[in-house]
Amino acid sequence: MVFVGRTDLLDLIDTLIEVPAAAASETPKPVLVVEGCGGSGRTAVLNHVLDKWQGHTPSVLVRPLERPFDLNNPVRTVLAAIILGLSIDIPGYAVAFPRTLIAQIVIAEDFDSLPPNQQLDRLHRLLNQYERRAALIGFVRNMINFTGSLATNIKVPGADVIAPAVANTVSDAMVGRLMGGRLLGRFTWGPKIAWFGHQDLGLRGVDAERALIGLSSNARSIDPRTRRSVDDVLVGALLADLRLSVAKVRRRTSNALVLIDDGDAPAAASFTSALLRVRQNIAATGARLSDPLTVITASSGVLSDDQAGQLPAPAVWSAPFAQASSTASWARVRLPELSESDVRLMAKDVDPFQSESIGESIYRLTRGHAAATEYLLRRIKLDRELLGDLDGLLRSAGPEAGITAEQYLLRIFVRGLSVNKLVRQELVNGLVTVSAARRKAEALGLVTLLPAAVGHDSALFKSRTLWAPAAQGGAEQLPALARLLGLRALAARTDQTPNWERVFRQLSDGVGAGDAASRLHHARLLHGRDAVVAELAEHLAEQSSAEWLTLFDAIVETADPARRDADLIDSDDRARTPREHIAVLLALVPAFESDIRVTAAEQKSTLCSRIAHSYELLADHARDRTPFLLRANRYRRLADQFQ
Repeated sequence: MVFVGRTDLLDLIDTLIEVPAAAASETPKPVLVVEGCGGSGRTAVLNHVLDKWQGHTPSVLVRPLERPFDLNNPVRTVLAAIILGLSIDIPGYAVAFPRTLIAQIVIAEDFDSLPPNQQLDRLHRLLNQYERRAALIGFVRNMINFTGSLATNIKVPGADVIAPAVANTVSDAMVGRLMGGRLLGRFTWGPKIAWFGHQDLGLRGVDAERALIGLSSNARSIDPRTRRSVDDVLVGALLADLRLSVAKVRRRTSNALVLIDDGDAPAAASFTSALLRVRQNIAATGARLSDPLTVITASSGVLSDDQAGQLPAPAVWSAPFAQASSTASWARVRLPELSESDVRLMAKDVDPFQSESIGESIYRLTRGHAAATEYLLRRIKLDRELLGDLDGLLRSAGPEAGITAEQYLLRIFVRGLSVNKLVRQELVNGLVTVSAARRKAEALGLVTLLPAAVGHDSALFKSRTLWAPAAQGGAEQLPALARLLGLRALAARTDQTPNWERVFRQLSDGVGAGDAASRLHHARLLHGRDAVVAELAEHLAEQSSAEWLTLFDAIVETADPARRDADLIDSDDRARTPREHIAVLLALVPAFESDIRVTAAEQKSTLCSRIAHSYELLADHARDRTPFLLRANRYRRLADQFQ
């Protein structure tokens, strides 16, 4: 499937990777956190960036969930994967990681079982052992077998293990750079060990060898503060190795690139937070050291929330990014949904001549949700008949055994609430229930109807990416597709509680005295259009036209999945009185705007003509005709387009 959209974000990422040749020693580029809900396309963005930059600059895409995080294992898997991935041969670069390898060698050894007077001897023997080429290659190969699967660019796509030939190539290249290309003999770690005494922080009186032994001992600690200190030393060594490696590159125009998928995973979050702390500490010393590393990490929003109080709050960037400040140490940006034009372009992969109609129908359903859009376009490419029956498409068998397509798509949102991408059924049930709420504030009033494990402080409510304002400064709400899928599932509940009626009754009971929009919205979905027609008719003569239309729009923003308005939607009966025209609009507007069962162009044209006619007739009874006539003109134009 063709990759489309997100051009503003991709341009921003390019500016974080590119460096002017004359200013390669400038301050570090901000760490960028790309946030989005489940299925928003974060992984696709990282894949696209890697495809563009690998081969041009040292690059690696790390997927920390490939190997489960083990708190008791001293090896920092993400760091190991990074040095392996950045070691792939790139023309003009000879990146080597002596300090990082020393640290990896040392933390793999247990010095605590030895008395203090024997620890130094053991350290000397250990480092001498790995000054031999064959021994060092063996160590690197073991590291590749243990953590190499996390680095996508040293793993054959679809393979579960690293191919032996790839492991040999990477290990030979890494060791060859350390040894200066010598095929025989030994080399010495030499001054690389001395780095652990000062760590680019101006430390004095610290014995480098004792620091290495301490690094090994503390790497096994489960105390969070101690682990953070160990992570800082390891990441500091990585930056020192990169700094000295790229200093040899003539006219460097790009940074080394680290992309981290699932950046909320503990191992990934530990690396990112350590990088930010190390950069902060170096800056505090007044040292102006080059920092040739760009890090882009994907998150559901948990990463920056979990670092609150430990690190300065990240900057918040939004498109257009021309004014994004490069002085921030890190920043977060929300991944936007695909636009309708993006979806139409993706639909060309299905049929280049019918892509406009295909794209319009799929966008109508997904509202630009990336994973759903890609999945449904693939299904339609295999069976074009499904395009005319989107309702049937959602009810059809999904890609996972025993669930429908709509259940599969709903689970994508829930999977995004878990750091480990797990689907918890209680969260699925909770999401279905709260989908009835127009806004997050309303959804919180449904907590008493949710499973016991889903409270106010659960991932369902804490996620900043699942709940987001539709416009800047607006109220937080669910993505349109999540709400649609949830409402369909809620309408399908029969014996299971809470059902449709109970949920909407509780929402209605919780509406504030002055919130007519929510009260009438819920009344329509609970009792049908007749429950709100009379009140809207009264308001028509009392309110300004703009106020009335705003209220009306809020009431009909949700299509009723039960299709209780079929008598008007599928009928040719003409309204005569203002109340009858209001009833027509209550039925037809949500049907045209958001009901996925309305797919035929002829039906859309008919609905638009009838909507326009009712707006025109209501204009005669409104305080100001113009807003109603403008609405009518819009639907007349749409009716012509669908003919």
